[in-house]
Amino acid sequence: MKLRLLAFGLCLLTVGVSAYGVAPHSTEEWTNPLMLKGKLDSPLVEVTPFVFQDKLYRLENWQKQWEFPGSDDGSRFTEDEVRIRDMETDQIVSVPFTGHGLGMAFVNGDRVHVFAGNWGAEKKWNITEIEMVSSTDLVQWSAPIVVLRAEPHEKFFNVSVCKGPDDFVLLVESNDPAWPAFTFKYFRSDDLVHWRPVPDGLYGREKYVGGPALYHEGDFFYTLYLQSLGEGKYETRVTRSRDLVHWQDAPEGRPFVTFNPENGVHPLRPAQIRESNASDAELCAWQGKTVVYYTGGDQHLAGDLQWAEFDGTPRKLLERFYEDSPMTTPSPVQQRYQENQLGCFVHFGPASFIGGSDYLTAPDASVFNPVDLDAEQWVLAAKSIGAKHIILTAKHHNGFCLWPTDTTDYSVRSAPWKNGQGDVVAEFVAAARKHGISPGLYISAGDTHAGCKSTPEPRGVRKIIGDPEAYFPVYMQQLTELLTHYGDLEIMWFDGAYNPFDPDVLDATGTPVGGRYADVITETVRRLQPNAAIMGGARSDVRWAGSEQGLAPYPLWNVIELGEGTENWLPESAEGWHIPESNVHTRKHWFWSPDSDSTLKTPEQMLDIYYGAIGGGANLLVNLTPDTRGLVPDAEVAMLRGLGDAVKARFTTPLAQVQGEGNWEEGQALRLTFDKPTHIENVVIEEDLRFGQRIKTYCVEAQLDGHWKPVATGESIGRKRIHKLDSVTTQALRLRILDCVPLPHVRNFAAFAPPQP
Repeated sequence: MKLRLLAFGLCLLTVGVSAYGVAPHSTEEWTNPLMLKGKLDSPLVEVTPFVFQDKLYRLENWQKQWEFPGSDDGSRFTEDEVRIRDMETDQIVSVPFTGHGLGMAFVNGDRVHVFAGNWGAEKKWNITEIEMVSSTDLVQWSAPIVVLRAEPHEKFFNVSVCKGPDDFVLLVESNDPAWPAFTFKYFRSDDLVHWRPVPDGLYGREKYVGGPALYHEGDFFYTLYLQSLGEGKYETRVTRSRDLVHWQDAPEGRPFVTFNPENGVHPLRPAQIRESNASDAELCAWQGKTVVYYTGGDQHLAGDLQWAEFDGTPRKLLERFYEDSPMTTPSPVQQRYQENQLGCFVHFGPASFIGGSDYLTAPDASVFNPVDLDAEQWVLAAKSIGAKHIILTAKHHNGFCLWPTDTTDYSVRSAPWKNGQGDVVAEFVAAARKHGISPGLYISAGDTHAGCKSTPEPRGVRKIIGDPEAYFPVYMQQLTELLTHYGDLEIMWFDGAYNPFDPDVLDATGTPVGGRYADVITETVRRLQPNAAIMGGARSDVRWAGSEQGLAPYPLWNVIELGEGTENWLPESAEGWHIPESNVHTRKHWFWSPDSDSTLKTPEQMLDIYYGAIGGGANLLVNLTPDTRGLVPDAEVAMLRGLGDAVKARFTTPLAQVQGEGNWEEGQALRLTFDKPTHIENVVIEEDLRFGQRIKTYCVEAQLDGHWKPVATGESIGRKRIHKLDSVTTQALRLRILDCVPLPHVRNFAAFAPPQP
């Protein structure tokens, strides 16, 4: 029941777009899979259908005032009942709670648990405790126990419980004043009694939500929630999450249930009132169908109970709301990789021994003999720039495998290095883990030695060279070896160049065939390394930003709209969240070549690249080039150390910093203040990407001569935006958000002084 909306008098925040970004594509052809069955002529609002011992029951929250027409809301709240109805006989079989409300039923094995809020003795809508009782026969109930208590500043409302893959999860609706009405908080338990909060497990912090129900189906937790549409209108929508932290709303235009303005409402309301609400939806599986109850009405005094059905399981029903719906927030895997920002490439192989520029030629394996190879030296060089991950070219375009594969003789097994007993990949991943950097692997699909690759034409017109049907099983075995022999990997990096299995590649007749291979590659990585990000191929996590000079376009957006894939180096069908990543070779070629130290970029040049890539919101891979000894040359090590020192000197210690939550001033502004006039060189802004990339335009202003004056402006922020300011001395800075969808989530706004000489 939603009378609390009036009782608390809270302002409702209405948002006309999805909470996690604008709907990615048209939903005109989508139709709601629920079949509406009709009204039940009941004022009930919160009900829970459930199946116990092969019978269908309904938990009902009965408000005693309904039995006395004209009674004020809450006038008989101490007599309110949480009761169980047998749907076959239409009889009440028991009343687990009296003086309680907003209850729900949860079946676990041979026992039914009922959770409800205790109204207390003073007034209705004043719940500070959630209690639980249980029964094995729906007649005899255990004594109530308190399982959750509100914080001193909050009250509880609806509660919902489900079984997750590992434990139980509880959702409670809170009026925590830190956020708009209302907020869903999530808790975990191993025994249904002792509940621990999920860190950052919240939903609804930026908009009105209400009337929740929680389910776990397939790989997702689903929450049904009430969305305010403004003008006193409400409908139930659905959101989902794998971890109870990162939520993806179903696209706009796909309400779970909505109201029919042609309908009248329950007789307890005036006859002229039209339906403007569809709230408090709950469901269960019953005899091959999914049964759904929800309330219509107008959010006042009483509901107008209705029901609907779906011919299939709850999982199939909930998944229908996400058909063809791309993610507009990062997955947990993407979030971890994007958090790293800075990583390193290691290009090493036979090309390093034949001049560095020719990586398509497949020289004899005998050229590969790095007698002083030291993978720890590579890793320490990467650490010196602050890299969080490091990626090795386990197999480049010539087809030489840096591990002792069972698929070909063209590998370290045939090389003189360590008498054919070496394994570069094993030494690499061990060194990375020893020094706290996450390892990743690159495996080229194009293979000169195997005689299968794509032509080098632009995307969309490339053709396969060789016999893909014969080569693909070999490639998949190579990939499987890397995925299963070397522990957890941070990323699998699939180069688009010369890749016969890229989705855009054509066969001799001009028919696209690469996609069917690419799908198998992606599915294999997801199955064998579920925590590894994927760069390239089909349904990737990471996309190339379009430059091998470390450049990234600006503004830079993480969400790719349908139709934008090709221009963003993705398959034409790509959409959703894709991390932009640029890469840069620090000398003339990706592989080491003799006398190329003179072509190394300077630390100053690399710092400019850092500003443009990392500072523009992209990830960045900086290449390392071990030489024929198997060591990164001294000049390169010194250059990398210089880059790392330059970054540390500028960004280690902020003069001041603030996060957005709880600190916004009027006009969506964040402020930094300093004790005295302070010289500022760099400003860093970071969005909290758990909520998507929301900020479209912004302005940084400094307080100069008693006035706020712009010192930097921009469009996208994303993972990180760095502004290097012209000489600015001020006692205050502020960040103003000018355009945002729908509300900004800034996790850091910081100012930094110039580096000390």
